Amino acid sequence: MARLRSASLFLAIPATLVAQAAWADLTPAQVWGDWRQYMENMGYTVQAQEKAQGDDLTVTDVTMRMQMPEDGGAFSMSMGTLSFVQGADGAVEIRMPEVMPMTIDIAPEKPNDKPVSMVLNYAQTAPKMTASGTPEVLQYDYAAEQIALKLTGLKVGDESFGEDRAAFNLIGSGVSSRTEMKTGAMRSYTQTGRIDSLRYDVVMDAPDDPTALALKGGLEEITFDGGGDLPMLDATADMAAMMQAGMAFRGGLTAGAGNADVKVSDPENGDFGLLSTSAGAKLNISMGPDGLAYNGGQQDIAVDVTAAEMPFPITFSMAETGFDLKMPMMKSEEPQDFAFGLTLDQFKMSDMIWGIFDPTGQLPRDPARLVVDLTGKAKVLFDMVDPESPANKESKDPGELHALTVNKFALDVAGAAFDASGDFTFKNAEDQTLQKMPQPIGALNLSLVGGIALMEKLVTLGLLPQEQALGARMMIGLFTVPGEGEDALKSKIEFTEDGSILANGQQIK
Repeated sequence: MARLRSASLFLAIPATLVAQAAWADLTPAQVWGDWRQYMENMGYTVQAQEKAQGDDLTVTDVTMRMQMPEDGGAFSMSMGTLSFVQGADGAVEIRMPEVMPMTIDIAPEKPNDKPVSMVLNYAQTAPKMTASGTPEVLQYDYAAEQIALKLTGLKVGDESFGEDRAAFNLIGSGVSSRTEMKTGAMRSYTQTGRIDSLRYDVVMDAPDDPTALALKGGLEEITFDGGGDLPMLDATADMAAMMQAGMAFRGGLTAGAGNADVKVSDPENGDFGLLSTSAGAKLNISMGPDGLAYNGGQQDIAVDVTAAEMPFPITFSMAETGFDLKMPMMKSEEPQDFAFGLTLDQFKMSDMIWGIFDPTGQLPRDPARLVVDLTGKAKVLFDMVDPESPANKESKDPGELHALTVNKFALDVAGAAFDASGDFTFKNAEDQTLQKMPQPIGALNLSLVGGIALMEKLVTLGLLPQEQALGARMMIGLFTVPGEGEDALKSKIEFTEDGSILANGQQIK
């Protein structure tokens, strides 16, 4: 729960470092006041010295601090000197230092854990930010030739790490964004932005662990847009209270070509390497009183893996991957919608991998596909974001399943195609202390094409024992009927109100 409540840290930084306002009369004091109010509303303690110079305002020794919940540590950031310069057109230019240090102290969670302290520098090249509009509707426009986040110090316990053992470098080029802030009973914001190119370089080599990690990669043409509503409450106090007061946010990100190079040095178990590329990616997330929604995917993925245990590289590719997750998070007397989806399309393996278990090429090597699309309704019994809820403190079931629809479940592999769809409602026990499984009522439609031929080939290859294949044939005969075409089977499994189970009209329970 500490992680959820400290989400304010990540909501606040983008709005202040890569933010943006419509031309109107606006004073430097009003812009700085909006910044300070926003940061304090997000749970930060802000310290600064203010000095007016005519129409302009200089704010020196700016620091922001936040104590993490549950003794989780602390975050602090020094922004140095900020200058708010009145423009002739009514806008305000915000001049920031090119380097701003951040300090993160992480307290140990267990008695044997060591405290961790790190210092990162946030740097900007040729930054330009202007604010315009009115105090009630502020628009911030930001641009920089380059931004960078670099780890400059890491200490674990009493030991300090140099760049050869701990490094983190993140560099973005061609950065621009626009943010509009509206204040009232709630603080609402919308934001759009772009980064032409993003590069990262990470090294981790702990002295008490023989394993070392090196990671490099990048993304091109990143765009993002999002927004949210923030109630005027202390963000560190209670995420459940924030959600109940109307807190909500959404964000979407798209990216072009990407690549990653992972190297793991492990003297005990052998080295490991991974190279990956993709043609594009997307990610969307939203969270609010209606629940959490999370979906995304990648296109044209290619992966090469080398491992000490493998005599040759493992190579595979996919035309598309995707996922979709939607779940309620707040207690409700009525069932709420949920969803789960997964797509792995056009999965291909190299012939070298196929040759391990099919050296004679008996199995069709067509691209494989997996599609899962589930929706339903569930009643949430406790606020999921409340650390004091029985579900979080006593490991009780957080909800009840009331309905499930299998919109699609499809698996195509090695010449066989399996499909399923169905619709169910569920009876839940009236006494929740019984911990009984909910009783399904509904039907599931199944089909299998090419399954018998695949099973015979697996027996021939020695991958499936003959006795297991005979048992599978018997089960198939009991639960299926012929479908349309050669080697096609289908089945309808029904779950009735009285608890009976039918297969193609024949009672099996």
